[in-house]
This record gives sequence, structure tokens and C-alpha cells, in this order.
Amino acid sequence: MVTPLNAPRGIRVVADGHGSPTFVWFKRRQRRVARIRNIWRIDDEWWRQEISRHYFELELSDGTVITVFQDLTSRTWCWQRC
Repeated sequence: MVTPLNAPRGIRVVADGHGSPTFVWFKRRQRRVARIRNIWRIDDEWWRQEISRHYFELELSDGTVITVFQDLTSRTWCWQRC
């Protein structure tokens, strides 16, 4: 069986009223988002299977930097290694 590189994994996220992450559960621990380093959106492949994602590069309270996105079609959150 072949596993795609950098495949997204589900992650629990608490977001504020504007949709920005404030807490994430990463490596079995709840962590506070200290800073949002970057935000971008991808809308693509409407002719096949629609992809609509809102990405956030986050700096967590312990200094860890991760990238998460919200799938805007399913409203689920994922963590993706970059």
C-alpha cells in the first residue's frame, strides 16, 4: 500500500468568531495559538472534486510551528506537514 507524502490529518481546533484558530490539540495535548504567522486560501479543481481550503501557519505557545487548514466544503480541520 502506498501512502501519499504530506497527507492531511484530522486535528481538533477551537476558532474565534472570525474563524481564526485559538487552540489546537497537537500531539495529544491542547496548545494555545500564540501567533498566526500566515494565512492563505486555495480554491481549485472545480471541474473534478472541489478543493476550498483556508490555511493558517500557526506558532503555538511552546514555539512549535504547524500548518492547519479548514476544508470549507466539509467544515473539518486538518493538519498538514509542509
